Amino acid sequence: MRAIVAAIALTLLLAVTACSPAVSGPGTSQVLRLNLSGEPATLDPARASWAGEVAVIRQVFQGLLGFNHDLTLRPVVAQEVPSAANGGISPDGRTLLFRLRQGVRWSDGEPVTARDFEYGLKRLLDPAIGARYASFYYAIVGAREYNTAKDTDDAGKSALRDRVGVRALDDRTLEIRLAEPRYSFLHLMALWPAYPVRRDMIEKYGDRWIEPATYIGNGPFKVTEWAHQDHITLETNANYWGTRPKLDKLVLRMVKDENVAYVSYLRGELELAAVPAGNEKAVMEDGALSKEIVRYNALSTFALQFNLKVAPFDNKKLRQAIALAVDRDSFISKVRSGVGRPAYSWVPPGMPGHDPALGKQYSFNPPQARQLLAEAGYPEGKGLPALKFQYSDVGANKTIGEFLQAQLKENLGIPLALEPMEPRAFSQMVNERKHTWAFFGWNADYPDPDNWLSEIFASGSRLNSTGYSNARFDELVQRAKAETEPQKRLALWSEAQRMMVDDVPAVFLYHRERFFLKKPYVLGLTTTGMDGLIPGDFFLGQVYIAPH
Repeated sequence: MRAIVAAIALTLLLAVTACSPAVSGPGTSQVLRLNLSGEPATLDPARASWAGEVAVIRQVFQGLLGFNHDLTLRPVVAQEVPSAANGGISPDGRTLLFRLRQGVRWSDGEPVTARDFEYGLKRLLDPAIGARYASFYYAIVGAREYNTAKDTDDAGKSALRDRVGVRALDDRTLEIRLAEPRYSFLHLMALWPAYPVRRDMIEKYGDRWIEPATYIGNGPFKVTEWAHQDHITLETNANYWGTRPKLDKLVLRMVKDENVAYVSYLRGELELAAVPAGNEKAVMEDGALSKEIVRYNALSTFALQFNLKVAPFDNKKLRQAIALAVDRDSFISKVRSGVGRPAYSWVPPGMPGHDPALGKQYSFNPPQARQLLAEAGYPEGKGLPALKFQYSDVGANKTIGEFLQAQLKENLGIPLALEPMEPRAFSQMVNERKHTWAFFGWNADYPDPDNWLSEIFASGSRLNSTGYSNARFDELVQRAKAETEPQKRLALWSEAQRMMVDDVPAVFLYHRERFFLKKPYVLGLTTTGMDGLIPGDFFLGQVYIAPH
């Protein structure tokens, strides 16, 4: 398989290099062309969940807080990060005060106020919005009650909304009251669901407010064009209150096929592109392209998630058998060309709470896998219902599905039907828990274990697509969230993760290593382990194009 992929990659590389035009001249146009990989379902900060959507939103909006290059917190619209020392955190840890900077403006010139943040957070919690990230903010007084009041009448919802512990004390002071202290809550205020939004635009234009003419943000760029299914163009926000971006324009194309995007890069039509799976070795051995590689670890894990509410995946021994039948080392070497690390648990390397020994009981072991398959009631696969595997039909996902299909056939003797899907349809299906077994990944939203465990595997969480539910796990999660002593917190998270991994709600496959190509004339790109779909998407305002 490796030889075939390498041969195809080399042929493609030679063909495209031969026909690519030489680039010359001053080349000082400050336009950066990137690939978004698909059409965003939304650009609404409250509704967004896909990394491509978030990559756009991060350029158009900014929150009270943000992240530094080392992923520590920094003030953005807020004057400072709240602390007990500066009076921003009350002695009991349950009240936070955010004081806004002066002179922060929207892209239409209107001032940004604390009321815009109050409106944005309460809108996020509105049950009519159906925000997948709303549960992140349940630590706020009244947040859960309001967000889960879908069947309550309008008067009842209004009363619940008024009880939510978010209040603008004046134009430049926002108060947030928490039901209990939460160590990581300040990280949540640096995420896109907590960005401010314009009430007047949303009430006037409804769901159409995200189209360019009415998509008003407070970030360094603004959307000037959305050619659906083709590209999004962002230009510098002339009313941006902070340091003006060095780029004049970002063009985000929607090329679903990584191989096509790769060819576009080689032709000089993109400045940055992912290296398709299987092409890494050829790129590393190419004299010119090897100098353009951007390679770094991501706080990211990819897994094959079961729907535990759907037979036969409600059978733990079947899930264990499948986990033991997948050769992760072979996956890294053959499919990923040595890029990335095998994963046996969920929290990735580089994150607090990562345990390299956890989950090793599910290391590749075909004889034990076949034994567990028999104990599950399906000796040699007899009587097993047809298994289906769903994935978003972009990038290398097809190759991953085919690898998995071959593993199950070779090591367990059972067939697997592959179901590629259009990205938006796949996302909707998983969100609605209508899948059976699906490929998904998770990038860190913030550098803390509760981002990985509570929201993905806690009972009732909107982001819990597996249907996993364990009362003891839920108890450990709640204790860990409230614990302020670092070592005690990590011990609780460790116990919770150990319990979840043993229950096998997913086959943890690999921890991603980002492997991109970047044109030499693109300077100032700063990457982090929490980057989303686009490398360096936290700091694209610092990128610039050098003469070439």
